[in-house]
Amino acid sequence: MSRSLVDLHCHILPGIDDGAKTIEDSAALLQQELKDGVAGIVFTPHFYYERTTPALFVENRKQAFRQVANYAKQNKLPLAAKLGAEVYFTRVLPTLELSHLAFAGTRYILIELPTTHHPGGIEDTLFEICQQGYTPILAHVERYPYVTEDPTLLYNWVSSGVLAQINASGLLRGGPGARLLHKYMGWNLVHLICSDAHSMAHRPPNLRAAYDLLPQAVAHDFSRNAVNVFLGRDFTPPEPQKPVYRLGRWV
Repeated sequence: MSRSLVDLHCHILPGIDDGAKTIEDSAALLQQELKDGVAGIVFTPHFYYERTTPALFVENRKQAFRQVANYAKQNKLPLAAKLGAEVYFTRVLPTLELSHLAFAGTRYILIELPTTHHPGGIEDTLFEICQQGYTPILAHVERYPYVTEDPTLLYNWVSSGVLAQINASGLLRGGPGARLLHKYMGWNLVHLICSDAHSMAHRPPNLRAAYDLLPQAVAHDFSRNAVNVFLGRDFTPPEPQKPVYRLGRWV
């Protein structure tokens, strides 16, 4: 696995969220992941505390995964798989049974922040999760306008022990958004690249194309980070650099 890609954020399980709708959809997504050289996947369906209970979520996830596991076994897919979740931010998160939501067999948990507003209590919530021995991974940090406007927020979170993930599509789109992501990399504020795949038509697996855009040393570091997370290993990211706003831009 050390020479292969690992996708830690995707919506490939069928019929459980806004990702794959059928097992046929899941099969197409899995086949594309394999073509990209992905050897390990964490399935991360959306979890919303306000919409369902952890127990019901876990049961629905198990049923969806059973379909994918059967397909993978029947077709002898060379793929290592784990269950996880993309957990939507709530201040009650530290009171939940986090072991059901973290990546299986690890202390890593993927957390999605709101894209429409900057909610209060992020720092306290992340701190409490860390105090329980878990490492939060902030999903697709390029999608939060308050972070784009003030990347020192991301610096503060990462400095407290949080990891940050970007979507491959953010790099592939190019333009100012991609340039900002390269700045995040230069500041050591992001650590993981994932596909966040939902469907072949609109949000397909695309890890390989994104990795191919990176300098070899950077791609190696991101790939190694993903393997470490998948295997539940602790690792120490490089020291983050605090962005400074100067002459109308962040440097």
